[in-house]
Amino acid sequence: MDTGHKHFIGAIVYMASKEASFSLRDYIVIDGQQRITTVMLLLKALADVSKAVGGGCEDEIQDSYLHNQHCAEEFKVKLKPIKSDNDQFLALLQDKWGEVDNDGHIALNYLICKNRIEKWVGRGYSPNDILQALEKIEFVEIVLDKGIDDPQIIFESINSTGLELSNADLIRNFLLMNASNQEFLYENYWLYIEKILKPKTDYTNLKLFFLEYVIYKTNSPVNDSRLYERFVKMFKENHYTQESCLKELKYYADIFKAFVSYDDNYSVIVNKTLGSLRSLKQTTCYPFLLHVFNDYKKGIIDNATLEKTLKLILNYLLRRSVCGIPSNSLRGMFIYLYGRIFKVTSNKQKYYEAINKFLFTLTTRDVFPSDSEFERSLRTSNLYSNIAMCRFLLVDIENGDGKEKISADNLTVEHIMPQSLGVEWNYISQEKHEEYVHVLGNLSVTGYNSELSNKSFSEKKKIIRENSKAVVLNSDVWDRATWNIADIKARGKRLADIVLKRYAVKKVLDDAIEFEYVTAIGLDTRSDVVGKKLVSFRFNGETFRQNKFISMLLDVIKLLDKSKPGVLENIAKENLTFHGVKNSKHPHLSGRKSDLRVPIEIKEGVYLETNFSSVSIMNFIDTLMDQFNVDKSLFSVSVVAEEPTDDEDD
Repeated sequence: MDTGHKHFIGAIVYMASKEASFSLRDYIVIDGQQRITTVMLLLKALADVSKAVGGGCEDEIQDSYLHNQHCAEEFKVKLKPIKSDNDQFLALLQDKWGEVDNDGHIALNYLICKNRIEKWVGRGYSPNDILQALEKIEFVEIVLDKGIDDPQIIFESINSTGLELSNADLIRNFLLMNASNQEFLYENYWLYIEKILKPKTDYTNLKLFFLEYVIYKTNSPVNDSRLYERFVKMFKENHYTQESCLKELKYYADIFKAFVSYDDNYSVIVNKTLGSLRSLKQTTCYPFLLHVFNDYKKGIIDNATLEKTLKLILNYLLRRSVCGIPSNSLRGMFIYLYGRIFKVTSNKQKYYEAINKFLFTLTTRDVFPSDSEFERSLRTSNLYSNIAMCRFLLVDIENGDGKEKISADNLTVEHIMPQSLGVEWNYISQEKHEEYVHVLGNLSVTGYNSELSNKSFSEKKKIIRENSKAVVLNSDVWDRATWNIADIKARGKRLADIVLKRYAVKKVLDDAIEFEYVTAIGLDTRSDVVGKKLVSFRFNGETFRQNKFISMLLDVIKLLDKSKPGVLENIAKENLTFHGVKNSKHPHLSGRKSDLRVPIEIKEGVYLETNFSSVSIMNFIDTLMDQFNVDKSLFSVSVVAEEPTDDEDD
């Protein structure tokens, strides 16, 4: 400890707020609250240690540093922290230890200071030595003129060069600083948000809330390093006031609370499904769920729809995770998902069905994994590589929907056939071991440290029996004398069947649900397709999604060929040219590739021209209907239409 040199501790920015009695002034601290509070706690701790060891400086500290003398009671204590800390701070200064929360950050920081001072005293420093050292601390005071200086700009410029504040701190100061009703805003809005999302000193949920809220509001990805900047931009573009923004934040914080902890305002199924998403560490869906829960709170959907929607999202994310589909596309998908599904507002009348249908129309990376793909991955994939998913899946298999539950807390994933084979496992080849060691059929959960369990099968059974309450998972392990690859496969199939049953989902087929405002065009008005974007086509009572006219033509030819085999080959031999084309040098459908300009082979010995406009394709389909003797009214296309005005939509 240095008792001789001066030490600069930082800048304190404050603004005089009102005239007080006895010529004292009440100041609002703009920047430096934590420094001042820390020094006050350090002085209180020093006074208490001095009193305990007879150091003699406790009265000086109380009278000169912690309290004002000869003034109104409200100004006796020199520092008034934010309301959530003030009660604890006053209780500490008044030695009301029964009212002090020992787990709160006021008490915890006081104890750190007290323990440090006691160590200094133990090394031979007196309390007066320590006080003299503290008196060497120097501050820079920056006093602002109300109405002239902008405290927010000064605050941001100072903190841009120092220790970076959290986004939550920056947003709080932005929304509260320089507000005429700051105390009201703090007590009625911000304090409530912190209470439900910031347990004690843990900012994790609060930080996540602001990130997901800004993504939800802006419908665009947000980098954590630019979150505050994007929040301020959003605030200004939406013309919020400080109170209107805080009011909205409070509303969505109420929703978000259920995402991060059990919330009695929602059903058991809602809470259980959200808990499953937490176990899987799947937060990318939160912007979409903010939309869904907002619709629930507004009465647009009921609890049954909310539960079904959450289960569907969980099902989709679990399947992707089990099937090893990369998650890097999920954030973008969920940001735009709500807008894409409910662009056609009438879809909200079939809320769950619209979400289901849309998810099943996704392709490439975001495809909804099929039952067969899901089952194959459950039985053969390395599930242990995603430990959060693996633990969740095993516990979920065990618990099912029964009343008796095992808790995932403190459970580890246990390999029945160990990760490293000893001599007792010499009947299993290294190749088979590598292939099956991390699959579902070889995994269980116990309270045992799995890193120490590379033992024989008899020892493994004993460990599992003594350290695992999982009956469903282990029912086919107890009676085995040995554990081999056939056992792993059989158990893997049994467990996979349980998962498939629990996460069965029926694909919605509803032609009335569209994700664009569309209009239908038949062959009798086929020229209307010029300049239009294709959404789907309908043939013989069934709707097929397709966004390219040439691909639609191929689909139609295949459907016609399937309905009347042999006709297509006969047409090709005759070199078909579609209606409306005169004196063409090239046919459009032929049995000879050389007759066409840009051909593709659609069937052995049958070639199709592909260089067509949308109207030409409609003319071609009209001709094919004649050739196959099919009722033309059975065919139509749906194309994107202009979005209706609000009045039209109503």
